[in-house]
Amino acid sequence: MLAYTLIRVIFNIPCALFLQSAVGKLITLSENRLKQLWMFSSCFLLAGMIIFLGDFGNILPTFFFFLLTVCFTCEGSFMKKTAIGLLFSSTVLAFSVLRDNCLLNLNTFCYDRPYAIIVSSFSSILFTLFLFLGTRIIAPEKNYELSDNMWKLLILLTVPPLGIVLSLVLLYDIDFWDAYSILYAGANYFHREYMALLIISLFSFIGLLWAIVVLSRQQKLEQQNTFANINHNYYEAMEQHYFEIRRLKHDMANHLQVLSALPAQEQQAYLDSLTQNTALTQTLHYCGDATVNAVLAVKENQMNRYGIRLVYSIDIPEELPFEQTDLCALFANALDNAMEACRQSGEESRERSSGEENRAITLESRAQKGLFCLNVRNPIAGTGQEIQYHSLTDGSLPASSKQDRRTHGLGLKSMLEIVRKYRGEMELKTENGMAELFLYMPMYGK
Repeated sequence: MLAYTLIRVIFNIPCALFLQSAVGKLITLSENRLKQLWMFSSCFLLAGMIIFLGDFGNILPTFFFFLLTVCFTCEGSFMKKTAIGLLFSSTVLAFSVLRDNCLLNLNTFCYDRPYAIIVSSFSSILFTLFLFLGTRIIAPEKNYELSDNMWKLLILLTVPPLGIVLSLVLLYDIDFWDAYSILYAGANYFHREYMALLIISLFSFIGLLWAIVVLSRQQKLEQQNTFANINHNYYEAMEQHYFEIRRLKHDMANHLQVLSALPAQEQQAYLDSLTQNTALTQTLHYCGDATVNAVLAVKENQMNRYGIRLVYSIDIPEELPFEQTDLCALFANALDNAMEACRQSGEESRERSSGEENRAITLESRAQKGLFCLNVRNPIAGTGQEIQYHSLTDGSLPASSKQDRRTHGLGLKSMLEIVRKYRGEMELKTENGMAELFLYMPMYGK
């Protein structure tokens, strides 16, 4: 008997590893070693638990222990953790009931049928491997999110098949003589309708796991479409603003004619009104790309109104091979975030008597040797000396400093979608009261 138990424990180790990896494809596991060990132990218990009809001493503690483990050892919203925990625990428990009551029956574990332990363990390995490979192939991108209402809907849809499994196990009535005939006479107590209900429940759970993937992809497409519309509207507004600046400079001849016709005492006032308009003095040609020129002209005009200097070094000799709306969104969102950070740090700068010198944004951009690079540096609130890196390409965006985080932070998300679209990389570095955003994209297109 001890040898059979040891065989079952050894076979159950890969089951726990496969199950833990499958869970990790749909929800972020904690990096804490103790929590990882807790999750492995819970998966080991769930995958190897023997569940007979009428035996409520195993299924309920195992179910709640795994659900509790997911809530405490995984990251994400409470609804997300609850839904993932319910789906995986219910799926594995439905298979366990089928395995122990249909595939092998109760008398499987008698001493005269030792092969049953091997068959049971091997079937568990195949099932957990199927879960792992399935989630690995179809899993959404890391750090995907669904709304709380979506998670609540998935939890609600889990209740019917879960109720079927729990009802079959907990409400099955078996008396002493039934147990005797099953164990010693080999009577078949598992009716076909039970098998059908468990199979339906099992496929329902698998279908709900698939639904998570489909919903996450659909939400990602909707988000990308929203970003595309925002970028397109942003680009049109930027083009209009740039046109107004060019028109104003183009009308200089008309202004000179007006000046020549005005009396001498009114000419000075008219000149003062013109010189106060920064659009007449700012640069309109920064590089060889018209979209970049338009964005920088508009943003530099905004910075001048806020008392922020733009220090730039741009080497883009010709038109970039990216969509105009994408290029506009990259430069505009990067500079918008930098301006917002400068304005937030302005008060601190004045309190430290550092003057206006800190209210400057440095922009560097290059397009050489098949690679486009953009680097933006700006002051931020705080004086921390510690260097912090955020690799943004994997979707781990830093938390917004604004109170309404649902409606803010779209700038970085929009930039991240564009960088991913062109197979680039983006990272953020903060050090000593300065933030530096760097990104690059290959110039062979999408």
